[in-house]
Amino acid sequence: MSRSYTGAVTLSPTAITVAETTGPPPGGDSLGERFAAVLFDDAEPFDLYREARQSSPVFWSDTAGSWVVTRHADVRTVFEDGERFKPLAFGPGSSMIHGRVILHMEGREHSFHAGILGRWIRSRRRMEGDLRALAERIADRIVVSLPTGEPVDLHEVLNTEMPMEMTATFMGIPQVAAFRHWYDAIGKASVSNIRNDPDVERRGRQARAELGEWLGSVIDAKRVEPGEDLLSDLCVARFDGAPLSDETIASACSLLLAAGTETTSRALSNLQKALLVNDLWERLRAEPDLVVPACAESLRYNAPAHGLVRQAAIDTQLGGVNLAAGAKLFALVGSANRDPEVFPDPDRFIIDRFKEDAFRQFTPKADILPFGAGAHHCTGSLLARLEMEVVMCCLLERFERVEFAGEVPDDTGYVLRGPRHVRVVLGG
Repeated sequence: MSRSYTGAVTLSPTAITVAETTGPPPGGDSLGERFAAVLFDDAEPFDLYREARQSSPVFWSDTAGSWVVTRHADVRTVFEDGERFKPLAFGPGSSMIHGRVILHMEGREHSFHAGILGRWIRSRRRMEGDLRALAERIADRIVVSLPTGEPVDLHEVLNTEMPMEMTATFMGIPQVAAFRHWYDAIGKASVSNIRNDPDVERRGRQARAELGEWLGSVIDAKRVEPGEDLLSDLCVARFDGAPLSDETIASACSLLLAAGTETTSRALSNLQKALLVNDLWERLRAEPDLVVPACAESLRYNAPAHGLVRQAAIDTQLGGVNLAAGAKLFALVGSANRDPEVFPDPDRFIIDRFKEDAFRQFTPKADILPFGAGAHHCTGSLLARLEMEVVMCCLLERFERVEFAGEVPDDTGYVLRGPRHVRVVLGG
């Protein structure tokens, strides 16, 4: 059955229109100019964060065409206050490449779709049952195959492959994991395409169309004979008495495959880098009860997504700045997570910082903000915790020693930030 994908996004009646953002006149704004270097040139961001929180917690960036929000309290407000701030629906920094997804939904529709996803990736029974067993099988198979005594790139062969296979399997489409080029192209054309690169956009749209076409026959089959998987649940679901359209289902699959893989992959790579730089591998191996706290601390210390784009839904004020309806905002998770008003000694990686409340950091009650907050708190946060925990436990159990194969890798990117490679030598 042939399908076509246009990439058009039809928003709900309550969605707002993106307005032309106005701000201070360009030029003369050192914070805005320095943020451009962070945004596009991989500059180290933490000194900028520190200065901005102290002097201009909400400042204008002409290059980004948005207000930049740096303090923890203000970033949390942007995420939690759904009346004043909304996810971005169009343009650079939005998730429009996937189609209309749960991020664009509100009210009953949002609750309905969140409920379907939640039965799979927020159920604590499932997390400690079949999903944990699946994660352990996948991680153990990959880790056992890793070579010892010679360089291997953990980011490529483990941190990316494991969550991608995990997501594809519980969705009921394990074959799609073979089409890595689709995931790569769609992910690059999503929220991280802040340059609005037309070639990146074109390749992402082509990959999204090919994914939608491939999914067509799978959706047809699961409507007739559903199985025990997430895609089957989407295929048999009915909202207000009507089945979900093929395009709605394909959009959900596209978002889960790209977002579920990319963020967990970078989170694992950031954690492994922090452990090695701070010489903490042996301690974590000796104290396995610190694995989940270490995961939470890594998400605070160097979140896989340093900034998320939102927009003002109404004329409002934030951090002493007047915002017009439609104004874009860059909510800097990377800065909020190092706010000393919330986290003592914020620029130091403290492996047991969250020893007493590590699980809470993966829920809507978290202090850290890598998963957002409020109604649109990431539905997959508990799945990310499970995948990070299982991967690290497999590595720690098998390898006594790990060291970088060469120089410590630099972090690159911004909306999605971390090392492109984690080349190490494994021993023991």
